[in-house]
Amino acid sequence: MVLPPSDEGRDREVAQGEWGGETVEYLPRRVIVKFKRPDGLEALAATAVRAAEVAEELEGATVLRAPSPTGRVVIDVGEGADALEVAARLAEGDAVEYAEPDVVDHACIVPNDTRYPNQWALPKVNAPGAWDRETGKPTVVIGIIDSGISMTAGGALDHPDLSDASRIVLGTDFVDGGTPRDLNGHGTHVAGIAAGLGNNSTGIAGMNWGSRVYVCRTLDAAGNGSSADFADAVEEITDFAVANGLKAVINYSGGGGANQTKLDACNYASSRGMILCAAAGNDNGGPVIWPAAYSTTVTGVIAVGSTDSADNVSTFSNHGPEVTVVAPGTAILSAMPTYTVTIPAGTTFGTLNGTSMATPLVSGLVGLMWSKNSSKTHASIKQCLIDTAVELGAGTFDNAWGHGRVDAEEAVKCVEPIFHLTKIDATCGISRIAICQSALTPCEIKSQLVVCRPSMLPNLCQRSKLPLLCPIESVVKVCHPVTMIGCNQLTRLGCPQPSAIDACPSSLACGPFDPGRPPILRPGEAGGSVPAGYSYVDESGQAHEWQPEADAGAEVWEGEGGEYFWVDDDGRFHEWRG
Repeated sequence: MVLPPSDEGRDREVAQGEWGGETVEYLPRRVIVKFKRPDGLEALAATAVRAAEVAEELEGATVLRAPSPTGRVVIDVGEGADALEVAARLAEGDAVEYAEPDVVDHACIVPNDTRYPNQWALPKVNAPGAWDRETGKPTVVIGIIDSGISMTAGGALDHPDLSDASRIVLGTDFVDGGTPRDLNGHGTHVAGIAAGLGNNSTGIAGMNWGSRVYVCRTLDAAGNGSSADFADAVEEITDFAVANGLKAVINYSGGGGANQTKLDACNYASSRGMILCAAAGNDNGGPVIWPAAYSTTVTGVIAVGSTDSADNVSTFSNHGPEVTVVAPGTAILSAMPTYTVTIPAGTTFGTLNGTSMATPLVSGLVGLMWSKNSSKTHASIKQCLIDTAVELGAGTFDNAWGHGRVDAEEAVKCVEPIFHLTKIDATCGISRIAICQSALTPCEIKSQLVVCRPSMLPNLCQRSKLPLLCPIESVVKVCHPVTMIGCNQLTRLGCPQPSAIDACPSSLACGPFDPGRPPILRPGEAGGSVPAGYSYVDESGQAHEWQPEADAGAEVWEGEGGEYFWVDDDGRFHEWRG
């Protein structure tokens, strides 16, 4: 028995469905079975035998975990099978105490960073629930376009939460050249909110702990920047992401008036599938600034407003139809440079206010979402962010709070690759092979398994991975390894492994053969040979005259209704028409 590959080191597929009257998440290939244990010393051995028998009965299944002392086993039901359907079927067995899907649990991560208890914003947006599902992957890069990052005068990263040189890429300093050393403090604070290392027993926790970070400096010591520098930084980060096969979420906690340069930069990133999160501005309810204001015209732009600890929109946060979502931006604790800078918020750690603080929280969250499912487009990521946001008043949108305050856990769940496995109610009658993959294997004769020869049936329709949806016995009533298939009908079809009839109904077992061709013209009498003058139809629908000399030695047999079938030297199946 070959066990399936280990799940260690990779995310497991998770399905969602109804079980016991509730919606549950479960592992779609795993079923837990508890057998009723017989008395005596052979109880465990008997359970193991029964588990193996059940696995044999389920097409493609294997025993994943040997029986526990209490008689519980774990069965891998095989690719394409639905654990809910299999569990429900197994639960009806006389030897089974219970059978159920392997329901998914989640870790409960609360970071051990010493200053985390002072970071009110993260629990407010359900960050711990998001971290249970995702903490960030290096397949995503978070671009920080700001005043730089905390560094020594010699150019080395020096902040305890922002010092991983293997994770942080130092991009261009568009202000002074050289390395993007932060002389203002704003950029370090922003970087800490978006991507400060969490759960490292020191300092603060950022929203995203594992994705890459790309830092460009466009704001000088006074916090001033330019449209040209912004556009160049957007293109640099976007090009880096494209060249390395990454998803980029670019954070810009700045802005001002509109111009074509900013719009072109937004379109440059968006047209390449990237996202730009931009601050709505801090003009006490004034109009949304640019580039954030492009959120309604450029798919990849998200405009972020600010809220306080009571879920009120911050008094300084700008309003307008361009606000996409809001996030905590009042009294936000984060990293500061380890040296004195322009902003007097202290060294190493400090608290600041602004939509500048709300924006990187959203950027870090978008990085988590893309880390969880990199197949999502920037449009679908943005939509999930909108759909899961918590509305802060009447209606579904407001110029002050946009579509709502972000919910990190729900946003990550929204993009999770959930496999919704659909149950198919297939009626598998005694005389039909219907939608069942490899339905004729194994064949049972007086409780003894036999080896089935390959089927000579053609592939009549597009292949599928649909599971066997009914018991073997109801599909193949009597099966002989050489001469019988269903309803005691003599044929030479044997027992296919796997069946070539994979996903479309057929009734070759005990009824008329109808793969979508015109009705069969039957010979006048039954027999083991076909008289000269008959014709047959090949797989392409072409009619051919039977040539006894050319086709001498072909296997010929009669169907139940008097129709004739034959198999050529290439194993192709044909029917005759009189």
